[in-house]
Amino acid sequence: MRILVVDDERAIRFSLMELLQDDGHEVREAEHAPAALAALEQAPADLVLSDLTMPAMDGMALLEEVRARHPETLFVLVTAHGDERTAVRALGQGAYGYVPKPFDNDEIRAVVRRAREVLSLRAENGRLRRELAGDFRGLIGDSAALREVVRVIRRAAPTEATVLVTGESGTGKELVARAVHDESRRRTGPFIALNCSALPGELVERELFGHVRGAFTGADRDAEGLFEAADGGTLFLDEVGDLAPPAQAKLLRALEERQVTRLGSTKPVPVDVRMVAATNRPLEAMVASGAFRDDLLYRLRVIALQIPPLRDRREDVMPLALHFLAHFAGRYGRPVRGFSDAARRLLLSYDWPGNVRELRNAVERAVVMAEEDEIGAGDVPPQLAESRAPVGPVDAALADLPFAEARDRAMEAWERRFLAAALERHGDNVSATARALDLHRQSLQKRLRSLGLTREGPADGPGPSA
Repeated sequence: MRILVVDDERAIRFSLMELLQDDGHEVREAEHAPAALAALEQAPADLVLSDLTMPAMDGMALLEEVRARHPETLFVLVTAHGDERTAVRALGQGAYGYVPKPFDNDEIRAVVRRAREVLSLRAENGRLRRELAGDFRGLIGDSAALREVVRVIRRAAPTEATVLVTGESGTGKELVARAVHDESRRRTGPFIALNCSALPGELVERELFGHVRGAFTGADRDAEGLFEAADGGTLFLDEVGDLAPPAQAKLLRALEERQVTRLGSTKPVPVDVRMVAATNRPLEAMVASGAFRDDLLYRLRVIALQIPPLRDRREDVMPLALHFLAHFAGRYGRPVRGFSDAARRLLLSYDWPGNVRELRNAVERAVVMAEEDEIGAGDVPPQLAESRAPVGPVDAALADLPFAEARDRAMEAWERRFLAAALERHGDNVSATARALDLHRQSLQKRLRSLGLTREGPADGPGPSA
């Protein structure tokens, strides 16, 4: 690896250099943080090994600068005795690890070896991600539905037409809006986003149009709104269906006249803004009920882009899952390289009501929980397996219980029957049962104990032959 050693003590600096060079690494040195930053500008490093206590700029400040300027570079902090709190804070701010003083050569070699494994994993996952997933501006997958979304983006983005993106929560509407911006002539201008459902109606108007001093109580200065901030670029309004009627009228006027008037002012300000809006609400039905202006809908929906839910494009599930696995394995330094067949079946059979956002969170959990280099069925969130549980007649004893309690009891009863049958099939051999169910042996043992299924019998034998 390419390693940069940073320490104001010359003896320690050169001792580390000699040790790491003997192990075959390309090593440079810097006596303080500013010199380290200059060295990184001249040539990148895979790993920075830095002392915590240094003059002018300490190791924590150097960590912050390295993370900002060179996010792919791993950072290991060398701390003195008693600096454990600082070390934990460094991990929270993105350090790969820390080594406490006094340290020995084996400790340094171990942390460098683990860092090298992380870099190797990043490269492998990046290769898999490129091979197995189409990637257009962060839109991952190769389904016909996603290809149609990409086709419309490529056609519409170079124009000035307003775009309305519709789809369920979690499908990636803001990602589509950013892709429209990045593919447009405005790509060098600002991309400004506002979630209209996150603020009360009067605050949305202030955010969009700005105000002048004295416009309301507490307005002690002039402030530009997001329309002015997005001048020359793109303004993205998420959840536009939640706009109150007064804000809808002002938005329509701004789009038609290409100018805004700050609250409390009578002087219009010209703006040059491309509008992209998004919603998960049925705007046509809202127009019919009078909750949304029909003229604003027509103005926003010059180009309509509907993102299908993930359950309707299941061929995108595994490319997305591999993309997220590569991301989180690199972030957390976990040697996880893929999914078992059983885990893949669970991912592909689940309906993903939370769409891509839910899949992302599920893979993050699986990467954190995985004990092997492959994500197994026991690592994914339990609701994925529960969704495949067989449905049978409801026990009368459960009928009067609250839903959540009844569900939990029914699932526990089903799980007890299922695991008891699996154990019997494999001659009460826990190891063989765990292998057959694609579970970790320790996890299965823990679950068997909680269900009262522990029994006498062979625990670690090879299991019955086929």
